[in-house]
Amino acid sequence: MIDLIIDILLWTWKFTKEAAPWLLMGFLFAGLLKAFVPSEIILRYLGKRDLRSILTATLVGIPLPLCSCGVIPTGMSLYKSGASKASTLAFFIATPATTITTILIAVGMLGWRFALAEILTCFGVAIATGLMAWIFLKESETVKPAERRHNVNIPAKRRRLGDGIKAMLHYGFVDMVDDIGLYILIGLLGAGIIAALAPTDLIQQYLGRGLLPLVIMVIIGTPMYICSTGSVPFVAALIEKGMNPCAGLVFLIVGPATNLSTILVIAKSMGRKTAALYISSIIVFSILIAYSFGLGGWL
Repeated sequence: MIDLIIDILLWTWKFTKEAAPWLLMGFLFAGLLKAFVPSEIILRYLGKRDLRSILTATLVGIPLPLCSCGVIPTGMSLYKSGASKASTLAFFIATPATTITTILIAVGMLGWRFALAEILTCFGVAIATGLMAWIFLKESETVKPAERRHNVNIPAKRRRLGDGIKAMLHYGFVDMVDDIGLYILIGLLGAGIIAALAPTDLIQQYLGRGLLPLVIMVIIGTPMYICSTGSVPFVAALIEKGMNPCAGLVFLIVGPATNLSTILVIAKSMGRKTAALYISSIIVFSILIAYSFGLGGWL
């Protein structure tokens, strides 16, 4: 028993050393975005109902430091401020799946090829879902045009550099740590447990090759609340044991974007048809894109 605990702790320490510098850098960038990129600017460029707004919502959402639940009030504020269903759904996908901390820790633990595949998969799923919503869903006015302009065009308050730096450090290393720190620690410990206990032969048998591992990870990840940053160590441990990297990629996209809270909020605010399209589109396109990376030899 003592030997097993020591083995778990050694694996946990190994993963922690790999993740630590990238996490610190990610928290710093998260604070930088929060302190120096006014939310009014984001709202202004997502308020139009066109293809460009879908692309903008995706590009804006990818680096933003918001977790699976933190994205809900932000995404709904976009929708109520006049953003289309299409751009809002794209934002709901891109933002929690690929925060700056997730990207950097993925580079450190899984390599730049996996991190790039994760970004491209998230981008593709968000754009595809936005396009599906733009084509098949009817829009409804959530606010009057005058109210939308009022909400979106509020000028950003000027902030002294010193205050901005304080806000950056506080958000990055206090608020962000409070928000996702526990999940990261759980993820690192869980990765150590998986690495020490999970039988390599069993993982290779059921999660090693083909399309089935991707489907299994979708079933596991869809209803759960999953912190994308905290899940990277889990995925790294499973891949090290023999899991198909494409399955890990699907898990990191589907999990953060489809937790039960987000699904219920979308269904209540935008309708059940919107929620159904949102879930089905994420599942289908994440599997297709991730599997293509495997077929192409990238992962």
